[in-house]
Amino acid sequence: MIELIRLHHVSFAVSDLAASKKFFGDVLGLPEIERPAFNFPGAWYALGDRQMHLIEQSGAGVETRGRISRADHAALEVKDLAPVREALDAAEIPYQNGENDALGFSQVFCSDPDGHTIEFVVYS
Repeated sequence: MIELIRLHHVSFAVSDLAASKKFFGDVLGLPEIERPAFNFPGAWYALGDRQMHLIEQSGAGVETRGRISRADHAALEVKDLAPVREALDAAEIPYQNGENDALGFSQVFCSDPDGHTIEFVVYS
């Protein structure tokens, strides 16, 4: 039997590491953490007690840019959605509000520079 402990990290292939670092680091405010000296470009960020890994790869995101996916996404739990909307508005990043408030949670969805869907969620 496999004894899974927890989800350790989420990893995204990104086509422009600098643009992705601006989005995840500057716009979302994720703290960048030390990354091993791999022989390929990337960046790691802390997500609470988990991590997000970015790996630069040519052609990443070609099929997903411009669409927000319900199925393929990373969900980030936040305390309040107002600062999320403010940061996205300030960076001129379009977003959609979720429609699940009656189910006990509120959401905002946007896309990173490569089209990966990022969900921000507050549970009531």
